[in-house]
Amino acid sequence: MGDRPEFSGESPPSESESNKQRSPSPAPSLDSDDSKDGAPDFSGESPPSESESNKQRSPSPAPGLDSDHSKDGAPDFSGESPPSESESNKQRSPSPAPSLDSDDSKDGAPDFSGESPPSESESNKQRSPSPAPSLDSDDSKDGAPDFSGESPPSESDVETRLTEHKTHEIEQKPQVSPAKVSSLQWSKSGIAWMVPIVLAVLVALYAGFYHHSEELPLATLTVEPQSPVFVGETVTLKCVIESLSDWTYKWYEGSSSVPVSEGNTFTIRGATESHKGQYWCQGERRDRPTSSQPSGKTTLDIKELPLATLTVEPQSSVFIGETVTLNCVIESLSGWTYKWYKEPSRTPVSEGNTFTIIAAAEFHKGQYWCQGERRDRPTSSQRSGILALDVKEQEINMEISLQQPFIPELANTSSTRFKNLTADVSTVLNKMYSEKFGSQFLGTHINSIRPGSVVVDFVLLFKNIFLDTKNVTSILKEAVAENRPDVSVLPIKLNSIVHKPWPLATLTVEPQSPVFTGETVTLKCVIEYPSNWAYKWYEGSSRTPVSEGNTFTINGATESHKGQYWCRGERKDRPTLSQPSRVLTLYVKELPLATLTIEPQSPVFTGETVTLKCVIESLSGWTYKWYEGSSSLPVSEGNTFIIIAAAESHKGQYWCQGERRDRPTSSQPSGKTTLDVKELPLATLTVEPQSPVFTGETVTLKCVIESLSGWTYKWYEGSSSLPVSEGNTFTIRGATESHKGQYWCQGERRDRPTSSQPSGKTSLDVKELPLATLTVEPQSPVFTGEMVTLKCVIESLSGWTYKWYEGSSRTPVSEGNTFTIRGAAESHKGQYWCQGERRDRPTSSQPSGKTTLDVKELPLATLTVEPQSPVFIGETVTLNCVIESLSGWTYKWYKGSSRTAVSEGNTLTIIGAAESHKGQYWCQGQRRDRPTSSQPSRILTLDVKELPLATLTVEPQSPVFTGETVTLKCVIESLSGWTYKWYEGSSSVPVSEGNTFIIIAAAESPKGQYWCQGERRDRPTSSQPSGKTTLDVKELPLATLTIEPQSPVFTGETVTLKCVIESLSDWTYKWYEGSSSVPVSEGNTFIIIAAAESHKGQYWCQGERRDRPTSSQPSGKTTLDVKELPLATLTVEPQSSVLTGETVTLKCVIESLSDWTYKWYKGPSRTPVSQGNTFTIKGATESHKGQYWCQGERRDRPTSSQPSRETTLDVKEPADIAFLMDGSWSVNPEQFLDMKTFVKDVTRSLLKFNTAFAFAQYSTETSIHVTFHQFQRTGWENQLDSIKQIAGDTYTADAVRTVVKDLFDSSAGARPDAHRILIVLTDGQSFDAPRYPSVTALADEKHITRYAIGIGSAFNSKSAQDELRSIASSPDHVFRVDNFEALSNIISRLKKSIKMPVSSRWTQT
Repeated sequence: MGDRPEFSGESPPSESESNKQRSPSPAPSLDSDDSKDGAPDFSGESPPSESESNKQRSPSPAPGLDSDHSKDGAPDFSGESPPSESESNKQRSPSPAPSLDSDDSKDGAPDFSGESPPSESESNKQRSPSPAPSLDSDDSKDGAPDFSGESPPSESDVETRLTEHKTHEIEQKPQVSPAKVSSLQWSKSGIAWMVPIVLAVLVALYAGFYHHSEELPLATLTVEPQSPVFVGETVTLKCVIESLSDWTYKWYEGSSSVPVSEGNTFTIRGATESHKGQYWCQGERRDRPTSSQPSGKTTLDIKELPLATLTVEPQSSVFIGETVTLNCVIESLSGWTYKWYKEPSRTPVSEGNTFTIIAAAEFHKGQYWCQGERRDRPTSSQRSGILALDVKEQEINMEISLQQPFIPELANTSSTRFKNLTADVSTVLNKMYSEKFGSQFLGTHINSIRPGSVVVDFVLLFKNIFLDTKNVTSILKEAVAENRPDVSVLPIKLNSIVHKPWPLATLTVEPQSPVFTGETVTLKCVIEYPSNWAYKWYEGSSRTPVSEGNTFTINGATESHKGQYWCRGERKDRPTLSQPSRVLTLYVKELPLATLTIEPQSPVFTGETVTLKCVIESLSGWTYKWYEGSSSLPVSEGNTFIIIAAAESHKGQYWCQGERRDRPTSSQPSGKTTLDVKELPLATLTVEPQSPVFTGETVTLKCVIESLSGWTYKWYEGSSSLPVSEGNTFTIRGATESHKGQYWCQGERRDRPTSSQPSGKTSLDVKELPLATLTVEPQSPVFTGEMVTLKCVIESLSGWTYKWYEGSSRTPVSEGNTFTIRGAAESHKGQYWCQGERRDRPTSSQPSGKTTLDVKELPLATLTVEPQSPVFIGETVTLNCVIESLSGWTYKWYKGSSRTAVSEGNTLTIIGAAESHKGQYWCQGQRRDRPTSSQPSRILTLDVKELPLATLTVEPQSPVFTGETVTLKCVIESLSGWTYKWYEGSSSVPVSEGNTFIIIAAAESPKGQYWCQGERRDRPTSSQPSGKTTLDVKELPLATLTIEPQSPVFTGETVTLKCVIESLSDWTYKWYEGSSSVPVSEGNTFIIIAAAESHKGQYWCQGERRDRPTSSQPSGKTTLDVKELPLATLTVEPQSSVLTGETVTLKCVIESLSDWTYKWYKGPSRTPVSQGNTFTIKGATESHKGQYWCQGERRDRPTSSQPSRETTLDVKEPADIAFLMDGSWSVNPEQFLDMKTFVKDVTRSLLKFNTAFAFAQYSTETSIHVTFHQFQRTGWENQLDSIKQIAGDTYTADAVRTVVKDLFDSSAGARPDAHRILIVLTDGQSFDAPRYPSVTALADEKHITRYAIGIGSAFNSKSAQDELRSIASSPDHVFRVDNFEALSNIISRLKKSIKMPVSSRWTQT
């Protein structure tokens, strides 16, 4: 959006003023700087420079044209008709135009200064026909001006024309004042006012063509961790698109359009150098927009981990007993901690940047390395190099055997014989070794002569050097073998010299480190041989002993005893010192601390449970003991000490301590905690009424606790801990005997104390109410019609009145002590009871016990039948009549409504039931005593039925096809529990059981008649048999298979197999291979297109259909044999390299069959390039490069062969290679010879290609020894050997110029179509380096590829390296070697850079 006009020298008008008062005076100029909205018009004077324009914005400009990139407005041709388009383009009118208002709205509305603007209707009626050029209006790119009739001008054309228009305007009318301009604007033709309207309309029209296009959603990329990343780290890049959904993400590296990964997260695990690069992502989706904007690129920089550097002091050999200091340093970054390792273990042996070995010993030998660790990235460094530490001896202990008999006197070290012998041995050994080792040998010391055989134990002392024991031994043997006179006195046995190790001090410690404070630590030092050692103990690097003796005991270890301890033996005789023991690091730790917690916190109320817990965080296996006060006797054991029902006696201080079997055996004691025990508040109980209480009365007990608040109350009975009620009042309504007992209450609350002391117990005595006693006459049961009398009596107290009740009703049925029932009936049945009432307590008695009045009906005769009805024809039926109550009964049987008995006795039996036995039967009993008859029995209806019928169904209906499954079902509709048996023909032996009889894969043999019958455990036990069904079985239709062509078939041919079934219709066909039951195809035809080896096998078909039969018999199997097509064999001549212009002959042969015609193909094309068994290429060129192959064709099967293998023809252009050798003074003759050898090796390796060579040498002058046409392919080595060094100063640039001009020329044999290669060898900087730019430009014109080889240390400087880069065609063509001998190391690299083919021969693929 553009800036607003600048009003120099005054405040700009407010927006309201601007809108209200459009001044007729010329509009102020529009500011035209970075806003791109328009350039001010300085009418009447030359336009100011840009600096002046920025400094002095004039307040009184003529109306300006908006001119630059803002494209915001159109010129105003006020005061005259606007020019036609052609005039406007040719000659910009000098008359000024009023500027368009250009504020943030970008609307470009015209300014109608001096009069009201025309109405919209007038504006529409009077549109001037003269076209005015429209200006593009703002950054929104809303429209382009319409240059009808000509091509639209470019942006630069528009700017140029507008500038010309303004300049012409200033030149033609410099004298017009703003007022006069205003008057002229509206004094001319009335049509002039329409010009700005037309322009505004055009601008609006172009704005209408604007199509607003939204930005694509932007993919945002984040990376964790931030770059740089260290080798081995995991890098996670995430891609997020905030707007829309369903994005899939793809990741790209560098400028490649091939994604390297997919998904919103891209993880690189184990970053390496190869992962360096720029990464970016982009989203894709199915709906529009289908892709997002790509994310910004993030550069991933992979750095090597910082390297740990290991140094050691001393640098030379380390001898036993010396101190060795190893240092580890990492130069980059900070915050490193260091760890030391000894191979092969991965457990650190030490920490810190310095690792010190005090008193080095044999066991310190090994390979050491260090590594840094830190909290920030990178968390670890690279490992340092491995340091091999070798600890060497300074003394050599040896034994020799003497050739003389042992005498007892030699065992006495103070005897003359021993002293003489040791003196002789020492003299001889000292003389021999002094001669051999000079001042490095210090002397010999005899330790002992062992009894039994004369073995001398001695020590050779050397001055701070290491001598190989084998070497010392061999020198001793040599000396003995020389048999010199001074040695003959020492009769030493050859091959009996033994090397003895230096005595080693062995250190043991008890207990093992770490040690806990207070413990006793015992260190022991032992040296196995010889004897008489005195032991000294040392701490750290100090050489002052901290103790003496073979045992060093630390009593009550503390932190101060931490450190490194070692021991050493000393003795008067040699060896006077042992090897130091290993260094023992003693760690002293504080005893684990026991921590005590208590719940609840003190003070505690009596009765509360107090739980004290003791915890020791470190180690395991602790047992805990509890102590009170200062007593050392434990009051409890276990990690928890519970005081149940705290009392005054529990007051005191408690503490705990841990004990365990292993070290440490005890912990530090916990701090002491003080337990204070207070009395609980007391609950007070009251009761109303006072005891005793009668059953049924209401008793109210109240509980009150005076102190504290928030109490809830619970009521208890007797010694039970289960509350019987809650609340401060406990009401017993309808007291009973069960309420007798002692009651007490107790308060509870949420805060401590959570309970009060219980109240005192109150005894509640509940007495029974006086009991009413009821008697009845006669005793129940009573038979209907009898009279019953009930009486009620209460023995204790007096003044009773009586009431009678029935059942649970509280409404009396009668009053008085006697209740009489006359003519008892069923309705009088029930329970009756009575109760007394009086005015004083107790106001009522206990109710009497309930007496049950049972008024019974006459005894009932019960009839039973076996079996139950219905009865099936032929069965035996037995009816029984029984009267349970009373005795002496006789029974009679009746049928229907007849009163004439059909039988007597308690049993009526019907044998062989028939239809005539159907009817209703009943019985009745009679006796002499009351009652004389019973009630008649129920009426039994006897129903006699036919047996159930078995029904047989068969699926499918006969006839059945072989192989089909036939299902016969047997159903009996009535009753349940049937089992079914199947029979064939007239046989009574069942062929199957079950309601379904299935014949799987029916064959001819199952033909016949089948029937079934049901059986069951209950009545009836069998059904009627089913009707018989006849089963007829027929053969399945047969599938017939044909094949075309007949086997064998050739690979690639089409094979057609057909399957036909003659009988029935609607068959679908399936094809099978081998023994598989999975079809390989469907349809009556199975076509194998392009038969292959894999199609070999046996094929068969089978028909299927929806109706029966659902399948046919399978066809017979046909064997398909597929043979390979004959192979075309391709040969080529010549076999050697093919150069441009040569003739190449390719031949194609097929051994098997005949009548072949041959076709030749190139590359993947299927269009033949030639025909015939021979294909000849005459005059091979680059265009002949490619892969060639042939194939045979014939009329009979097979119609084509297999194609031959492809052969690749590579025709290479020739190469001319020139060597320019440095022959200056700085190259000595041997180095010059090495240089020529290098040139030979390179030439020899490239000679097999289409190459030519030339040799030149330079110093002060340049000599061309062999040109390209002089080069002899058989005698070139002699040509090179004959070149002599010319010597002189180094003028490399001049030499390159000479070679480029004179050697790479047709006169010197350079071939016009050859690659041109120059190899420059130099051992130092040249005297004419400034000439390189012109020289290399000349070489580039001739397309000469240049290689620069710098030899020696002169090229360590940057300026020398820059010179090499100046000579070479590219930085990749610069090679450096340290010396002339190293030239051979770069031959393969140079050949690879030159990119000559390894071979130009034919290659077969």
